[in-house]
Amino acid sequence: MKIAVIGANGNVGTELCYMLKDNCEVIPIVRNKIGAVFLEHHGIKCRIGDILNSETAKLVLKDVDVVVNATWVSDRFTGSQTQGSKLINKTIIENSFKYTPKNSVIIYLSTIRAFANQVDPSTSKFWPPRYDVEKQFLEKIMKNNSSKYKKKGISFRCGHVFGEGQPNTREIRKTLLQNKNLKIDVNSNSASNILHIVTLKNAIFKCLEKGIKSDTYSLVNNPQWTWKEIYDYYNVNCVLKFERSIVKKNSINQKFFKFLKTKKKFLIPILYNMPKKFELRILMELSTRKFKSEINKLESEEKITNGNFGYIPIPGKQLPNLSKTIDLLKNYNNSIFKIGKNESQN
Repeated sequence: MKIAVIGANGNVGTELCYMLKDNCEVIPIVRNKIGAVFLEHHGIKCRIGDILNSETAKLVLKDVDVVVNATWVSDRFTGSQTQGSKLINKTIIENSFKYTPKNSVIIYLSTIRAFANQVDPSTSKFWPPRYDVEKQFLEKIMKNNSSKYKKKGISFRCGHVFGEGQPNTREIRKTLLQNKNLKIDVNSNSASNILHIVTLKNAIFKCLEKGIKSDTYSLVNNPQWTWKEIYDYYNVNCVLKFERSIVKKNSINQKFFKFLKTKKKFLIPILYNMPKKFELRILMELSTRKFKSEINKLESEEKITNGNFGYIPIPGKQLPNLSKTIDLLKNYNNSIFKIGKNESQN
């Protein structure tokens, strides 16, 4: 079986290729020789080409059984979506269906963010560009092309990806190794929406079964891990304390202050146009928050906050009969990506 991975030199694509190589003929597709260096150094032969080009797409996809699309193209200056980058993402999906063999399976790695306010209450409903809308648009392109070419097309709304080659994992390891005591600002039993790449690999092979139909599926660890399970899994000797900060009911709306924190340019005109009593209240609240932040820095017990802590458990249809993530992790120890204690502390 031949599995092509588009976007193979990204964080997820690279580690996924390395994991797939023992179970199939994995074909990383990269745009240039530089992108192939790491994978080919470790014995994984790449195909070089741009899927946007029809002739190139015909050549590199002509004999593959599965295409895993791990790409996300955005504007290189703003990091957000433009009409140009939107067209590129759309064309990559279309060419994946158009130039693969008749019975090929096309898999698109979407994201949990496509659920928008269903999982992330802080998602803006008004400010463009809307990342959730962009992902929903590409999922729709998957469905349309699956129907058009009569091929199985599956979109995975992936949770926050963890793996030995992933920034999320490196960051949590580094934090745990550098501290003796940590206060984690989340309830210990809150769902984490974490997805380890071992489960992503398991899900890709599950999609090849006849009983799995074209659709959009939610994908997180099986069963879903709590934040305590995540930190306990990576912890060595750090003392952990899980304690969610209590927000007073009479405090000003938390979403409003999160907005002011991320959109500071709006603070001055808001204060200028608001009645004086609201101006004083806002300034008092901001001062209080800044004071508490400085106090926390003086405490011997470092407090860990994370935007993902506020996510609601991922909804939606999930693939049946996936293997337990913890069992998959026991059989996966990738020294190529794994960082040691000394490297983590630098």
